[in-house]
Amino acid sequence: MSSAALLFIIIFSVLMAIPCFGVAWLGVRYINKLGNYPSKTPQIQVDIVIKLVFLEMVSFTLILLFFKVLSVD
Repeated sequence: MSSAALLFIIIFSVLMAIPCFGVAWLGVRYINKLGNYPSKTPQIQVDIVIKLVFLEMVSFTLILLFFKVLSVD
């Protein structure tokens, strides 16, 4: 395996791991919030959706940028 392929695999794995760890971290925080403040469930759900949408947009943009840099025109 060439070093370029190994580098590609490593970078792509890191780009895929960023949203996974972000979602896990947000999920733990918000499950704890729901346990502490059950009456504020709609407010907490809206707050998490906004953060998840932002996280997914950032991760999708990074992956698109990665493929754009490596693509041959």
